[in-house]
Amino acid sequence: MDEFEILNLINYLESIKGRHTELVTVYVPGSFNLDLIRSQLADEKSTATNIKDRNNRKNVIDALEKIMNELKLIRSTPENGLVVFCGNVSEREGEPDIKVWEIVPPAKSDIRLYRCDQRFITEPLKQMYHNQNAYGLIVLDLREATFGILEGSRIDMLKHIKSLVPGKFSKGGQSAMRFSREREGLIRDFYKEIADTAKALFFNKDLKGIIIGGPGPAKDNFIESGYLLTNLKNLIKGMRSISYTDESGLRELVEKSKDILANERITIEKEFVQKLLSSIARNDNMSAYGEDAVKKELEGDNVDTLLISTGLDDNKRNEYYYLGKGKGVDVELVSKDSSDGLQLFNLGGLAVFLKRPSKQ
Repeated sequence: MDEFEILNLINYLESIKGRHTELVTVYVPGSFNLDLIRSQLADEKSTATNIKDRNNRKNVIDALEKIMNELKLIRSTPENGLVVFCGNVSEREGEPDIKVWEIVPPAKSDIRLYRCDQRFITEPLKQMYHNQNAYGLIVLDLREATFGILEGSRIDMLKHIKSLVPGKFSKGGQSAMRFSREREGLIRDFYKEIADTAKALFFNKDLKGIIIGGPGPAKDNFIESGYLLTNLKNLIKGMRSISYTDESGLRELVEKSKDILANERITIEKEFVQKLLSSIARNDNMSAYGEDAVKKELEGDNVDTLLISTGLDDNKRNEYYYLGKGKGVDVELVSKDSSDGLQLFNLGGLAVFLKRPSKQ
């Protein structure tokens, strides 16, 4: 399964609610001894015989047996680990339908977990997909600093702090030398506060990198101050000169970091949307947008690439995703969270690039 299908599956799993604690979730760490997991599940099956409710007892035992049978077919745990969900998904009492799903995480996992509950435990797996392409963002000058995170195409502000650093010139009768010393001390205090905040926000995050921006030399002086943890300093992928240091500065920083983010979703999606808008502006008949036009081109086997907005409802998104896949089309999911993605959503949420000019 590709990422789209896995995230869709996670959404489906989150919609399932057991009548009792009959939904089984198993997380196996990367390269972990699978025999130990099989042994644990056998023990859990033995314990499950003590469940008082007859239907719940049967569903739990059947789910554990189904997982154990699946694990017999696997010689060793994948390097990234394994996540298994299994349980009764039937909507009819007394007519169980035990389903099992196995997912290999997108990055190496150290999570070991067994849970039998009314819900599947999906959050750790979902977080792995969010974190695998995450970048920490810091924009700063001597007045303020703003911290954010880029996950896929989504930019979120995490924290904003202000400094006590005064302007360069003293007011009143204070001596220039004393004022300068006090100002330098406040600058150091602010750099230390930035470093401490970065540690609190980013140290335990599985980040691909950190990008720093600002309008003047403060960003460089901050790095040279030595306050930032070495582990975080080693994650810095670049520094950019930008105009703003508030929340808008985070978006400007990402925009000016295209070279660093060339292979990330936010850049890839931006290129698709800009290509679409250019095609529409040129009126070259090599693209189409809106549900009716897109369906017509798909049915006519004239589509090279299909763009689908995450803003569409699940049913429509799935309909066009699998329609495109069935036609052998390159399908790209475009997040509504970015400004470019929002433009696609406002065009109806569906668009295509064509193999040949459309007949209009």
